[in-house]
Amino acid sequence: MSATGREDHIELIVDINEFCNRVGLVSSHLELEWLGFKTESFGGTFRARCLPELFAFCVEHPEYHIVTYTDQGRVANKYVPDKNLYYLGTGDKNPCLVLNHLIDPARALATEKMICAALAMVDDVNTGDK
Repeated sequence: MSATGREDHIELIVDINEFCNRVGLVSSHLELEWLGFKTESFGGTFRARCLPELFAFCVEHPEYHIVTYTDQGRVANKYVPDKNLYYLGTGDKNPCLVLNHLIDPARALATEKMICAALAMVDDVNTGDK
């Protein structure tokens, strides 16, 4: 008897810090320079033109893997072809891990709290003379 796995199953993470810690995202340009890369950004991103170098590095250092910025606010813990930005990861290599911090429910609540606080300050200024 055989079985197949669902390739479309993802584990969605909405907290940036949780994703970075779990995946071991290498975001320090200093660490990347220490590993031998010439960095173009302080955030640890690589353009698509650097993919051959990234692939070669990951073959030589199997503890690292490629992580892909796939869309606005979305990062996949695997190589996705034809994208513009890539990272190196040194942690969990589970390809089903996906970050999308834009759908974090706490983000909307924090924004609402901030707007309410700002409106309360405006109201205090407007009614302060009465």
